[in-house]
Amino acid sequence: MILYEFEVKSILEKLGVPVEPSCVVSSPDDSLLHSCLRTIGPPYMVKAQVRGWGRGKRGLVIPAETEDGAVQAVKELFSSSYEGQRVRYVMISRKVQVRREYYLALMLDADSQRILLLASREGGVDVEKLARQPGGVLVQTIDPLLGLRDYMVRRVAEHLGLNASEVGNILRAMYTAFWSYNMILLELNPLALTDRGLVAIDRKAIVDDDALPLNSNLSEFAARLQEELSEVQRISLKEGFTVVEVGEGGIAVVGNGAGLTMATMDYVEQAGGKPGLFLDLGGGASSERVEKALLLIMSLGKYDKVLMNILGGITRCDEVARGILRALERVGDVRLKMAVRLSGFMEEEARSLLESRGVRAFRTLEEAAKEVIS
Repeated sequence: MILYEFEVKSILEKLGVPVEPSCVVSSPDDSLLHSCLRTIGPPYMVKAQVRGWGRGKRGLVIPAETEDGAVQAVKELFSSSYEGQRVRYVMISRKVQVRREYYLALMLDADSQRILLLASREGGVDVEKLARQPGGVLVQTIDPLLGLRDYMVRRVAEHLGLNASEVGNILRAMYTAFWSYNMILLELNPLALTDRGLVAIDRKAIVDDDALPLNSNLSEFAARLQEELSEVQRISLKEGFTVVEVGEGGIAVVGNGAGLTMATMDYVEQAGGKPGLFLDLGGGASSERVEKALLLIMSLGKYDKVLMNILGGITRCDEVARGILRALERVGDVRLKMAVRLSGFMEEEARSLLESRGVRAFRTLEEAAKEVIS
């Protein structure tokens, strides 16, 4: 889960990382807005809070020199959207006079089972370009069993040309946050050098989704995410599959694996069909998960056709077949045209189960797609 910037700021602030004064409002009419502006004082940076990157390049960060300008910026941002989602929160911060921008980040490297510490003498929206330049970004590997060591702090401070004590305080706080909140990425971009020292004026973090129900430190953030989800998204998150409504078409496309499901959707569209829903069952889907996925599709009332494309591996085709049959039994007489393509582990057993109940099981995607499109 990508945290909002104000959530990351609150974590770092509690751990002693220097940050600028700010407040958060949830609407342009929020009663806290004017008192917040007076407390912070101009000039301001008004920033839409989004679960993603690149908002600056999309016009979702607006500087304002006056209170009236900040109020207007807040209204503008609440009327904007990001990746099709409306803006739910706006953060107003004191605009900091920056002498120089730096970049600091911690990220999990799953391949090496290590944490990478990244540091750059330059920050900002184009830091990715610096990473491709020789010597542009210092990369320090951290063994989780040993943790952040003093020599690593000194190496980063030397690379940035900054005071080791000041850099050390920030890095140790970042490392504590990284572990305490099950983060897989924590980024300060930029870490700004100001007249009063280093200040983290833009913060990003991603936490491990699997930790949300396990780590009490994440409960507030998980609850906020739940409030934002649609009923479809809540069910899919709970049951472990991914659902995206992608258009006005009447065909629900179901697969086991995001790549397979996307390729199936592309094929349906090229063949003249109109996909309206993407549903990835994920690997190793049980009959219960398949049943719940189909019941969800039918409960939406938007889709009268389902194309299911299953490649058996860790997913057993016979488990998928049992889930399909249970879902159809639950709903009784429903006007639903279903085409199922099965291939792989326990394929023949699955085919026998389905066809004994009058559900056709196709051997190729072409045949299944033709059936559901016609």
